Amino acid sequence: MNNEVYFSLNDCDLSYGKKKIFEKVSFSLHDNDKIALIGKNGVGKSSLLKIIAGNLALDSGELWLSKRIKVGYLNQSLTDKNNIKIYDALLNLIKSKEQEYFIEQVCEELKIDKTQSINKLSGGMHRKFNLACIIITNPDLLLLDEPTNHLDIESIQWLENYLKFTFKGAFLVISHNRNFLNKTTNKVFWVDRKRIRVSPKGFSDFEVWSKNLIEQERREIENKKKILNEEMEWLSRGVTARRKRNIRRKNNILIFKNDYEKQRSEFLKSITKANINVSEIDNIGPNILVSCNKIKKSYGFGESQKNIVSNFSYKFVRGEKVGIIGKNGSGKSTFLKMINDPTLVDEGTIKIKKNIEISYFDQSGIQLNNSKSIKENMISGGGDYINVGDKKVHICGYLKNFLFDPKGLDQQVGLLSGGERNRLLLAKILTNPKDLLLLDEPTNDLDIETIDILVDFIKEFKGCVILTSHDFDFLKRTVNNFFLLDGKGNISKTLNCEDIFSKNIRHKQSKPPPLESFKTKGKKPESLDKKIKKILKKIETKEQYISNLSIQLEQKNNYNNFDYQNSEAITHEIKLAQDELSSLENEWQNLEEEKLTRDL
Repeated sequence: MNNEVYFSLNDCDLSYGKKKIFEKVSFSLHDNDKIALIGKNGVGKSSLLKIIAGNLALDSGELWLSKRIKVGYLNQSLTDKNNIKIYDALLNLIKSKEQEYFIEQVCEELKIDKTQSINKLSGGMHRKFNLACIIITNPDLLLLDEPTNHLDIESIQWLENYLKFTFKGAFLVISHNRNFLNKTTNKVFWVDRKRIRVSPKGFSDFEVWSKNLIEQERREIENKKKILNEEMEWLSRGVTARRKRNIRRKNNILIFKNDYEKQRSEFLKSITKANINVSEIDNIGPNILVSCNKIKKSYGFGESQKNIVSNFSYKFVRGEKVGIIGKNGSGKSTFLKMINDPTLVDEGTIKIKKNIEISYFDQSGIQLNNSKSIKENMISGGGDYINVGDKKVHICGYLKNFLFDPKGLDQQVGLLSGGERNRLLLAKILTNPKDLLLLDEPTNDLDIETIDILVDFIKEFKGCVILTSHDFDFLKRTVNNFFLLDGKGNISKTLNCEDIFSKNIRHKQSKPPPLESFKTKGKKPESLDKKIKKILKKIETKEQYISNLSIQLEQKNNYNNFDYQNSEAITHEIKLAQDELSSLENEWQNLEEEKLTRDL
């Protein structure tokens, strides 16, 4: 059924203590909605997902969730770790033996080792496992809180295609990854000042749409200011004739003035963007900062040995912006750790030029003291001013650039969310960036606006930057050299990583999805005749499928209101089906040749 309502809120309020999160919020979510949930950190995006998932109660208002639908909820926390095998854990989530093939498919696409125990998974692999747990249950509604965090670029591309072309339900996603949101969404929920503004188009249109709303409100505030000035001028002349009417007008002016000042204050706060001036930060010193000479690094021994780097030599120079890319587990973080601590190499040498200092953004956040406050972490010696480059800046003004409320600077760092911790660590590092910046997944848990400040900073920074990131859009905006780690010790340099991953994903899409091709232990091998009969049946089914899609596409194109996104999806599905059909036909021809050779 088209446009079936999955979920709705009506005049709903939510508060945390004295802080109001939502006020009189109303919206509905339908079966074909692919929604990007946008807003600054702390405005309630994750809370909204918790409400829909039934994990958080509202203060007031009406909430309705269809009893027919199944909800899959991916939050930012990891599931409880235990020593059960991944395959066994996933097997417990399905209802029939026939669904086992889906476990195989999802694990293959997400590069998950089914034999591994959950308690031995890295953060990135655990994230993939959580995602697999949700996908194999075939939910109607997906709630995804930063689903691309800790995923490598290849896995993100697979998730994009799954959501766009395979998943048939609705989803609501929180993500800082602009490229991911551009490709997957058809609607935006913008959480702004305790309300939710709805854009009927996807995230690709969000910037234009939001700017128009901002300009419209700016004009409204300017008009109110003109009216208020006229009324205040009247008021300054004094209240004379028709005393009661004038007093009522005076009271209305005061109410109008308070409303205007409140709206103007909240508006200015909402459009304030984080920024930091790096133009005056001086970087004078040697051109070559780091020299790597035939370095090697591996883990394990014998057959279990994993090579991270083999015989790598390179000189990192001032002004260079390098992106370290590769699949999860290929050694990207290890590479940065070796630059930060050259003693970690097994063979070869890493030489850091004398008097060169390093700023290291580590995913673990070990540079922060959890028992101390935000202010104490930023200014260890006490006081209210912090050195930013060669200037002294008030701590409140500086941290407002990173979206921290000046009233909350005495809060313990251990109580901060993941995004808040990363913003604080960035703020700490960028107060006095060294000659060499090492950034390990700096965009994890950051909101889009804070990523923009980091992009601007890296562009202006005069030193050398070496970073890892799964955020393709962030990489394209910041990096001019890429090193691709293949997980076998080889490192290749390229100026453009887009070609590498686009070729890889096209190759993956040309292969038929492994729905029925998995081997089952204990079964006798099929005869050639049976195999040929099965493959011909698949070819017939695939041809009918392509024919049906072609009819759908023709109908879509004949509508007056042409749906580009839907038509593009159908066209893409036809292309994939045709590739699969070609593979099936090749398989059939090979079987026929094998049979002919046998008969001869």
